[in-house]
Amino acid sequence: MSQLTSLWHYLSLSPNFVPAVVGVAASFAGAWGAQVAILRRDQRREVLASVRAVNEALALSYAIGNNFLSLKNQHVKGMLERFREAESSVQAQLQRIFASPPSDKIVPIQTAMELQTMPISKVPIDRLETVVFEKLSVNTKTLNIVIEVNKAIDALSSSLKIRNDLIQKWKDEGLTVSEFERTVRYFGFHTEKGADETYKQNLHAIGKYCDDCIYFTTRLDEALNEHGKRIRRNRYRLFNPLPKLVEADFSSERAQRLMPDPKEYEDWESGFVMQPTFRDKLAKMVSRKKKPVTSSQNP
Repeated sequence: MSQLTSLWHYLSLSPNFVPAVVGVAASFAGAWGAQVAILRRDQRREVLASVRAVNEALALSYAIGNNFLSLKNQHVKGMLERFREAESSVQAQLQRIFASPPSDKIVPIQTAMELQTMPISKVPIDRLETVVFEKLSVNTKTLNIVIEVNKAIDALSSSLKIRNDLIQKWKDEGLTVSEFERTVRYFGFHTEKGADETYKQNLHAIGKYCDDCIYFTTRLDEALNEHGKRIRRNRYRLFNPLPKLVEADFSSERAQRLMPDPKEYEDWESGFVMQPTFRDKLAKMVSRKKKPVTSSQNP
């Protein structure tokens, strides 16, 4: 102990002691400051990359959703409506024929069949999957939404190809098939040989898969927008300014008219129970404290 005291006394009397201590402290502070600056720079790069990835995913998702909105508006919606109207009209004609007295005269069935092929659009779903799965840290529900979008696109493309191939087959058959037989195939009517509902079921499947594409892309836009806002909210004070988020707007009258019914997807939505975050728990606690207490009065 006495040796340490003597050493301290010697160093304190040395004229180089204070400058040496100051130099060591300055070196430590400089190294620490440099590390903090490097850390903040790397964090800023990471946050900027995340925000840009969110914007890219939003742009891709909006483009995909808008593509299927246009497909439904230009082809699918009207085709399904006209098919149902024609089906009802033909059924009414057949009922009148069967209800009338037997006759040797063949009564032609008046109907219009839409035998135009529909385009199979190529959408950037592969790039969207790459951005969401590899560049973003999103929750499980958002990942599943992307999977559902991919499944719906594949199913829709397959159904469109089946319909186009079936129409081409009918055109190749030409006059070898009677108009009555083609009408029966078109509407999937039952005969003594059974029923071929390939075209009818496929047409309804196209409508369903198109609705799936629209619904899940809009839900993906909402999920990505919330994820981007969370990034900006958590890092805004440290890294101001940050790029603004792309806004996907489906509020127009045309878009709302083409949106599928959300009730059709309640079972899928109920499969995901989101755990409350710390922010949600804190907001709930604050709301409980602010709730006024009413005193009960005895009658």
